[in-house]
Amino acid sequence: MTTSSTDAGPVGAAHRTIRVTVNNQPVDLPDREVTGLEVKEDAIGQGVQIQLNFPLSVKHGDRYVPVGDDEAIRPHEGEKFLAVAPDDNS
Repeated sequence: MTTSSTDAGPVGAAHRTIRVTVNNQPVDLPDREVTGLEVKEDAIGQGVQIQLNFPLSVKHGDRYVPVGDDEAIRPHEGEKFLAVAPDDNS
């Protein structure tokens, strides 16, 4: 008897990714709960020109909602994130 490729179990699940955008650029994230910091780290690792100190927001309807660095979120396929330089009020 042979096993099918759908019997990957937890090992296969660990490698699933979803595609989101950060600043209109595609970013692949793991298909699991991640923090705002992890979203930014993955985006930077995939060539998005942001920095870790940039505030991150996620689009909900017609507005963007802030996502903290330590805030756990479950991103969805096609979700849109925005990371911009913090205001410099000096």
